Amino acid sequence: MLKEIEIQNFRCFEHIKISGFERVNLIGGKNNAGKTALLEALLLFNDPDGSSIFALKTLRMESSESSESSEWLEPIESTESIESKYKRGWANFFYSLNKEAVIVIHGKDKTNVVHKIEIWIDESGDVNNIFSARNVERLRESFLKYQDDLLVLNIKFIREDRETIDSAVIASSKKFIGQGRHRATEPPFIPSCMRSSGTYLMQEFDRARLAEKDNQVLKAFQVIDPAIESVESFSIGEPTLYLRRKGEKRLPLSLFGDAMNRVADIILKLVNSEHKILLIDEIENGIHYTNQREFWRVLFRLAVELDTQIFATTHSLEMLQAFADVGLEPNQECSSAYFELAKKPKTNQIIGIRRDLETLNYALEHQKGVRGE
Repeated sequence: MLKEIEIQNFRCFEHIKISGFERVNLIGGKNNAGKTALLEALLLFNDPDGSSIFALKTLRMESSESSESSEWLEPIESTESIESKYKRGWANFFYSLNKEAVIVIHGKDKTNVVHKIEIWIDESGDVNNIFSARNVERLRESFLKYQDDLLVLNIKFIREDRETIDSAVIASSKKFIGQGRHRATEPPFIPSCMRSSGTYLMQEFDRARLAEKDNQVLKAFQVIDPAIESVESFSIGEPTLYLRRKGEKRLPLSLFGDAMNRVADIILKLVNSEHKILLIDEIENGIHYTNQREFWRVLFRLAVELDTQIFATTHSLEMLQAFADVGLEPNQECSSAYFELAKKPKTNQIIGIRRDLETLNYALEHQKGVRGE
């Protein structure tokens, strides 16, 4: 279980160090305080692989193809080289768009073992030291197609844990070509607004059912609607999940609103996770405040039962209060903490402040500043 993280030159973080993570962690702060970026750094630390970079571009809806309208954050001058234009597509991973910097992420676990990941852009064009002969052969067609203006940008990951793990994202000036390894499962990241497809949810439910964990999914749905009595998966037509309320016909999950779909995504990723970590951006989205305490109880219980660490962000005062209330309940077995991200007025540097639940609850009760206020 991760206890500390230190981040340099990633997204909005020039340098930040946050200590004291627990089993369940809630992160607050104003807009643009780095809450989502912190989750992204945690994803990269947990899975130091080229597919994680590609996943983050997808989650941020950043195109993987070179396009003046969708890929670049700044206007493209007609005199700018193809190489410089494409490099902009990776620049937003680096603090102040400094593509010459090295992203460094240190993490310390509960046994005080420290791991380090370094990420940088390698423009050497040499992929033979990254890809196996089989993978290079698989990508040969793409290389030949774009050989006239091939620009290979290698983003490497090194993790210090007795052995070094190298990976990369390879691209030309026109399109994303490939990555060092291919993730077998979806990243343990729940974005704030994207909804998973019915096919994906059905497949994940079938995995949960095969592992005898489908009852956990039903209990989570019942937090939102106690009348739900069964969950089923059907592949007739468009594959999807169906829910049945007492005395009613079964209906597809999509007809039950945003809360049910979001709960499905969160719980299925949690019960099926092989990563032992779950990252949830804006956890309050779609969940009515009257259901938030019971939802936290489900997450706290499953985090312990499944030996999984949870990190979630929020803007919601009600979600903060529900989190504190559940965390302070008698006989609560799950450890938890709240972290507030804020900017120093003079330097504009982002810092992370840990609040134990007693301090958080006192601030909420006395209307002291929380959420970066």
